[in-house]
Amino acid sequence: MILQSLSKLKYAEQKYKNVIVAHDMTKTEREECRKLVEKAKADRKNDTSGKYLYRVRGNPGQMRVVIIKLR
Repeated sequence: MILQSLSKLKYAEQKYKNVIVAHDMTKTEREECRKLVEKAKADRKNDTSGKYLYRVRGNPGQMRVVIIKLR
């Protein structure tokens, strides 16, 4: 519930605008995230068309590489 209402911090007082909240990940989840980010970078490098972006999305433990078509 807390992570879902984080967008409201944008309209909070100035002293709260610099607050950063992120998912707490275990060591294995961080390693998995790093591997997926490296895979996304490699996919982007190998994509010669330049029509797609490769991003890592999802909650910890359920992350995946998503292919986004550019306009």
